[in-house]
Amino acid sequence: MRLPLLASLTLLCVTAFDAAARSPVGPLSPTTGLVLRDDIVQAFIHESSGDRIHDHVQRLSLLARDTQQGYGEAAKWMEAAAKAAGLQDVRLEPMMTGPQWSATRGELWVSLPHRYKVTSYADLPMSLPVGSGSFEGTGLELVDVGTGTLDSDYAGKDLKGKVVLTTGRPSLALREAVVKRGAVGVVSSYSTPPWNQPHRLDGDFPDQVGWARVPPGLVPKGTPAPFTFMVSDRQGRELRAQLRGGPVKVDVSVAVKEVDGHYSIVSGVIPGRLAGEEVVITAHLDHYKPGADDNASGSATVLEMVRTYTTLIQQGVLPPPARTLRVLWLPEFEGTRHWFTHHAADPVRRVANFNFDMLGAHLSRVHSRFAVSATPDWNASFVNAVSESTVTFMNRFNGVKYPPRRDFYIGSLTGSRDALNARVERYSRGSDHQLFNDHGIPGVSFTTWPDDAYHTSGDRPENVDPTQLHRAAFAGLATVTVAAWADTSNAVELARLVSLHGIRRVADDEFHARQGLASAAAMELPGLYRLARASVRAGYQREREALRSCLPLGAPAATVQGMTRQLETSEAQALGRLEADAKARGASTREPTPSEAERRARSVIPRRVKGQELTPFDDVASNTPPQDKARVEAVQAAMNAATVALRERGEDELRFYELADAIASYANGKRSVADIRDAAYAEYGHAFPVEALLELFGLMEQRGIMSTVR
Repeated sequence: MRLPLLASLTLLCVTAFDAAARSPVGPLSPTTGLVLRDDIVQAFIHESSGDRIHDHVQRLSLLARDTQQGYGEAAKWMEAAAKAAGLQDVRLEPMMTGPQWSATRGELWVSLPHRYKVTSYADLPMSLPVGSGSFEGTGLELVDVGTGTLDSDYAGKDLKGKVVLTTGRPSLALREAVVKRGAVGVVSSYSTPPWNQPHRLDGDFPDQVGWARVPPGLVPKGTPAPFTFMVSDRQGRELRAQLRGGPVKVDVSVAVKEVDGHYSIVSGVIPGRLAGEEVVITAHLDHYKPGADDNASGSATVLEMVRTYTTLIQQGVLPPPARTLRVLWLPEFEGTRHWFTHHAADPVRRVANFNFDMLGAHLSRVHSRFAVSATPDWNASFVNAVSESTVTFMNRFNGVKYPPRRDFYIGSLTGSRDALNARVERYSRGSDHQLFNDHGIPGVSFTTWPDDAYHTSGDRPENVDPTQLHRAAFAGLATVTVAAWADTSNAVELARLVSLHGIRRVADDEFHARQGLASAAAMELPGLYRLARASVRAGYQREREALRSCLPLGAPAATVQGMTRQLETSEAQALGRLEADAKARGASTREPTPSEAERRARSVIPRRVKGQELTPFDDVASNTPPQDKARVEAVQAAMNAATVALRERGEDELRFYELADAIASYANGKRSVADIRDAAYAEYGHAFPVEALLELFGLMEQRGIMSTVR
């Protein structure tokens, strides 16, 4: 009788506990604009700690997490820390075991005209890129090849057996100088990835050392991999100055080996009441040393969110969540792909993903902003309205150094008093949330971007602000809570929030559509009117889908249907205003006779093949037979043209990262290629040629990644 009695007592205690701790989700607060109780908002602010997060950032920054050994240490530390923070069922899920690169020594010395050490793996591990090969050599001549991208950089230069010095990406010099011309290695002062060039150029920060890798498969199998050293712009200029005075010779000593091992995913849960429902929180744990903002900050912030949740649950401030919180620390992209390979078929409905990547940049010091990337329009969700309401609240009470409401001010004892001006942006790719969206799970990503120290040795803990970390933790707590705790008793409040924010978003859509018509040349009006109309309709469809995403959380169907009917009425009025604008400019609003390509595009309805959600178009392009090369080039030309147009318009580089894959994600078996063309225009404001989109989906179908519903 003792065991049943204990079980009964436990059940009674849990029931009483749940009853004592009310749901944190409630009516829209007149003070905060959130669908969280004000006391819960205050509890999140004052229980979480940016100072504690910064301590964890410093700890993780000591490890070279781009190697299996360093990552393994970080994963074991996170496993122990997560258990101590109260996370349950914490485990290390091993990824595929195989040869892993490991360095034991890497030194670059100048031996002539004077002997001195330039850099070493022991002092700065990222100075020797992962993938570099072993090499021993003395008195090697150094040859400057400039950017290493042009034939003129190599003209008249004998590189055999020599070391090249370049300002360009080391992978380019490795192919041109080492593989083609016989050089033995590369020294590069490159530091700025192409997608970061709108914010900084090589040389802007002369003492930063860039992060690079030696590409696999660069040399034929059985041939030793070449070595590469990364140096700062200042060091590169010093070496060139010495070259102008005469020969410069270097000594190289690199010892690397391959060891069998694997990376692991750190996984754990805060159990929920509803069986088979999860909210997934992700942060990538891998990166070079120090990698403080990218991404020790995200990993440490998620750890503090876990501790805050478990503490407040233990104190009775919060009840257990309705949905299980699944927390994952993993290698970026590859870890998430591995996790989906093993867990996509789990009997679980995953409501949303919240991704935390680069959260702690000192906003004024590295010229950054705090932002949330919304879900793509094709994957509309309530999470966007929740994110917008959270950002609006944070800006209101943290936009000045000395706000009148100290209980809503989010700061840290050792942090800055930077004013906050956060924002929610349209869908950007470039981190693990994109893979969740590609699987149909609405994913938003929190980040500080840009960052003057991004992917360089300057990404150090001193450039990470405890106050910003605290704010990022609060943003995560506030948004995740709504997704994880909303249920049938309060989901109607969430639907009302989604409706309110949807009104503002469709107003923005209409403004941009009408602005485009007002500024268009007369000859452009007919085609632009059709796209503007499609853009407005796509915006209203997005908001209807966002409202419907509240239904599985328990929002009453009748209430949601009433809200969607209001949107339909508003949509008809907006389209009427758009038509009036077009007619006022003398444009025809009649549907033009469709071209042959247009008719085909309306009849082809693509759908991703299950299990192929993450196969990129680049794989298709690189494995397409020669007879289809022109088709691939047509797709690439269209994507390049879109990239140029969006870049010139001032869009962030991550908005059009892997653009072909972003467009392919619209294929759901319901939209025709013509529908996808219109929806992509609504998302990006760029008219993709329907002929190129037909080729895109045709090539993917040919590869077995897409099927077609006819």
